[in-house]
Amino acid sequence: MTMANRRFASIRMAFLLLLMLPIGCGYHNPNALPDEEQGPVVRLYAPLWNNPTSETTLAPRLQTVLHDWLMQHKRINLVHSNEGADYLLTGKILSMRYPGRSYDLRDTARGLKAVLTVEYSITDRRTGQPLIAPTSISLEEPYVLGSNTAQTDSNRKLAQDTLLDELAEQIHVRVSRALSRQPRN
Repeated sequence: MTMANRRFASIRMAFLLLLMLPIGCGYHNPNALPDEEQGPVVRLYAPLWNNPTSETTLAPRLQTVLHDWLMQHKRINLVHSNEGADYLLTGKILSMRYPGRSYDLRDTARGLKAVLTVEYSITDRRTGQPLIAPTSISLEEPYVLGSNTAQTDSNRKLAQDTLLDELAEQIHVRVSRALSRQPRN
């Protein structure tokens, strides 16, 4: 390619980029009303969930991931106490199980799955009315047995992390939908 052809190609590419700049993609979130139709910012208190399972790190890890997801919403301000909140997001980790999923000829588990079951709700702190009624969710994530215990434990933790992220994303979407349907005050 000659120098003149390269220059022409560069100018053409820059021109196309300039044309596309003001157009934008036109995407909008289908789960929410446009910003101008949504109400004011709400204060949400999401304390550490009750965790009667033997997985002691599960609740703090869930809280971190859940807060990360909720902070992405323009209309949610997470607060550190019940008194300053408009809504309360409470939940309980009901179980974390690891049943076998596939077995070899000697009846030894080769593939496992992590199954997380939780229950959560969101209530209006002032009225006590539920924004989201108590909801149970059970999520599954497969993982493989490693060649040693450390590898299997690492695979299990990765499956847990995936489950926690999926759960937090689902809750974020439900909260976004519920809040976008609230009337403006």
